[in-house]
Amino acid sequence: MADTALWFIVLWLFALGGVVGSFLNVVVYRLPLGISIVSPPSRCPKCGKLIRWYDNVPIFGWMALGGRCRQCHNPISARYPIVEAITASLFALVAYVEIDRLGTTYPFHLLLLGTLLCAGLMEYDGNRPPPRLFLPALAVGLVVLLNWPGFSAAIPPAVDRLLGLLLGAVLGGIRWRAWAGQKPLGLLLCLVCVGLFLGVRALAIVAVATAMLELLALTGRRWWPWLRITTSMLLGMATLGWILAFNRIVLASL
Repeated sequence: MADTALWFIVLWLFALGGVVGSFLNVVVYRLPLGISIVSPPSRCPKCGKLIRWYDNVPIFGWMALGGRCRQCHNPISARYPIVEAITASLFALVAYVEIDRLGTTYPFHLLLLGTLLCAGLMEYDGNRPPPRLFLPALAVGLVVLLNWPGFSAAIPPAVDRLLGLLLGAVLGGIRWRAWAGQKPLGLLLCLVCVGLFLGVRALAIVAVATAMLELLALTGRRWWPWLRITTSMLLGMATLGWILAFNRIVLASL
């Protein structure tokens, strides 16, 4: 593929990712509260007035307003454009390394990463990710990836994914028993999704990488007590690392 066409596709997907990131902000805020993610339309969290469509442009809308509501002029959290930028970057990065698989693995990897991102942000806010957050990923993993026989040579066999699902349940169960008083159902379902989408070998490596990142985070808190990052976020980082690089490194060494 010509470089110009490649970058055009990546930039277009970056813009699409910003739109999806705006939707993920809605999911993260409303789903734990049991509020519909479809209606009502986006409103200012301070004055409750509707946000106009031209102010709701991902990333740039917040910047154009100077981070304040057009009506009440109260500040709007910078987290909204940050989540949009992160999601847009995920769309672009994964597209760059999977440009030849945009119609196969690409959308499913994005579904997995988006689910992990939402779970991590919900936990960061002190909420437990509800099981319905994971339903789209679990449904796609079971119905599509396991029942589409010639889906793609890049997709591991169904057996590998079933083993990944089981390993995810086992690892999540271990963490469930270890966390007395705080049962991390969200983390268990995150692990199950990773195993279902990427397979047992990938989950094993991602789990080890996540544990190492947890140790680094614990060490970092000694110097920066304000540092707060959830295990689901670290799992998402390790999963992204597998999709972008580790996968190719492991396969090349076999």
